[in-house]
Amino acid sequence: MQQTIYANEKHKQAIETYLLMCKEFAKETSTKARYNNYLEVISLILDYHNSYGSGNRESGNFFDWLMIIPINVSVATNGYFAALETKSNAAILRAYKVVLDEMLQETVDKIDSISPDDD
Repeated sequence: MQQTIYANEKHKQAIETYLLMCKEFAKETSTKARYNNYLEVISLILDYHNSYGSGNRESGNFFDWLMIIPINVSVATNGYFAALETKSNAAILRAYKVVLDEMLQETVDKIDSISPDDD
């Protein structure tokens, strides 16, 4: 996995905190092989984030770029949990989803206050 590009320290802290929690929850809920597959998806999201705006058809909107990681990681993690859900683990996965939804909202709120001029 390559180094993630951040707009500034505030962006970095918000994203890394959210990513850490998503990864920890995913790790706790499945086998090592499935978790490694999850990490591959996260790596693709980070690669897309890093290269956003460099293509011929991408406009490179700053706010869109800031939101790539939280939105896509949220969708990937919820899909991962949906694929893993059984009767025996449904309660814990749903609890994790609630916590991650709250963290996503906090992350989005932090990112929403970032402007291109921030250092």
